[in-house]
Amino acid sequence: MSRSRRHAPFVGHTTAPSDKPRKQQDARRVRRSVHQILAQTGDGDAVPVSRYAKGSAAWDGLKDGKQRIADPVSKCLRK
Repeated sequence: MSRSRRHAPFVGHTTAPSDKPRKQQDARRVRRSVHQILAQTGDGDAVPVSRYAKGSAAWDGLKDGKQRIADPVSKCLRK
């Protein structure tokens, strides 16, 4: 892939390899709360619509965004 390059000068600012553990934890928290709500009420309308309704935000993870390279050189744009 000697000719492979980025088309936009944006890079992630993280050292974390993955968001998978945080997403698993969030999904478990949501499934548990949905299970409890359904056991107590039996009403599906009381269930939160999204996983972020329980307080965890998408930008709370280890890989939380990207930044723009101000003066991109060719070395920074290689994959």
